[in-house]
Amino acid sequence: MCRWMAYLGDPISANELLFRPVHSIIDQSLHAQLTGVTTNGDGFGIGWYTNSSMPSLYKGTHPAWNDENLREVAEQITTPLLFAHVRASSGNGVQRSNCHPFRYGRWLWMHNGSLAGFREVKHDLMMAADPSCIPRSKDPPTPKPSSTWP
Repeated sequence: MCRWMAYLGDPISANELLFRPVHSIIDQSLHAQLTGVTTNGDGFGIGWYTNSSMPSLYKGTHPAWNDENLREVAEQITTPLLFAHVRASSGNGVQRSNCHPFRYGRWLWMHNGSLAGFREVKHDLMMAADPSCIPRSKDPPTPKPSSTWP
């Protein structure tokens, strides 16, 4: 089972959120107690906002508890909004594009699972979106997402 964490509040060190709590997301990724598998070692990711409206990402395919740079990076981040994810693959490959969170422009998000028949419902989903979320041809190009899109 994948593990997620989200924080929204006063600016805080990412290290305080990821490593310090007794049952932190990093601890859970190594010592899961409520599943048949005790480790989540199929990649991880963190996403955060600072003074910029553009979020930052740090993701990897190593286990979070074994990534030599994660703690160092976390000590340098102070943020009011952070997403974290440790991955337990449900059969898809261990690759960076499968690690959450995802970024598109100024948005960060995480999801659980997949949407069967996405191509069939894509139009309906786009029509349900607020028009301001859909770029027009006269608008400048939107940054490409960090993951592969169908």
